[in-house]
Amino acid sequence: MVDRGLLYREWKQNQVVILLSIVFLVFANPLMVYHRYTSSQACLAHSDPQYCSFILNYHISSNIQINWVVGIILAVFLMGLERSKGSMDFLLSLPYTRRKIFQTKFWLGAVVIVFSQLIGFILAWLLILILKPEQVNYFEHGSIGMIITSFMFYSLVMAAGTLAGNAFAQLLTAFATAILPYLIITLPIYHIGILSGLQAWNFFSYEFDHKLMDFTPIFYMDSSWVEESKYLLLIPAVMSILFYLIASISFTKHHNERNGHFFLWRTLDRPIHILVIVLGILSFGLMGYSTGKSIVGYIIGMIIGGIVGFLISYFSIYKKVRH
Repeated sequence: MVDRGLLYREWKQNQVVILLSIVFLVFANPLMVYHRYTSSQACLAHSDPQYCSFILNYHISSNIQINWVVGIILAVFLMGLERSKGSMDFLLSLPYTRRKIFQTKFWLGAVVIVFSQLIGFILAWLLILILKPEQVNYFEHGSIGMIITSFMFYSLVMAAGTLAGNAFAQLLTAFATAILPYLIITLPIYHIGILSGLQAWNFFSYEFDHKLMDFTPIFYMDSSWVEESKYLLLIPAVMSILFYLIASISFTKHHNERNGHFFLWRTLDRPIHILVIVLGILSFGLMGYSTGKSIVGYIIGMIIGGIVGFLISYFSIYKKVRH
């Protein structure tokens, strides 16, 4: 599944970013534990002991909640920057199948993300046993959950990279996908509320809105999911598998002659162009209405949104980026 020659090539090309990613992910968790310990000890030296508790809270003060950023960086280096620099053309000309190239790239980054954080989890667990904090909240759930969410964002950005022809398009596509489930449902509901004169939130309950966020990838950037049920992590786990399948099929099946364009698959250009215009109309229309609560502002906002959406999507999608 993973070729040694390709693995060595990826290692040599991305050696610095891989090593930095491993160091950060391995030590982020234990260093957070040790930092909380030293902070409590420093407090004891200058303050009343009742104000110097040694508590670990993986919901409020967890520095590992930004570990997902490493997954995004790795995906950009392994896929997007290769296309932006043109080195992907050379890689695809080597006597390896597209499937083997993708599997080597994908699982190299996946191993870095998963096993580095597992080592960090073990080190943090040992530190907790040694230092004996007064209270530990959500340690297992927060640490394992961060591994899953980091892998989800890595898979998402890798999938975007297999569809996009440059690093900018990869990141923009990933971001749009991360917020799209929420946008395509809430924006139309707000507009229905404006046109009907009813409050938008009357159309669905708070519980429905909360569940909708659970299926929106960007929701997992924040650590608020830690307070939810442990079974909530099944959602990003399933999304990770879905993004992996999309990435694998896309990299294997799509041609590479549009390297540098926004999308490698020309068929996506027109529907995404139209979708961006529609979202621009809906978003700016809502902004125009919210400024003065008037239909005039609503219509003007929609016109501006349509123009902005057309220009941004046209020059982004239809203009090739030079290497």
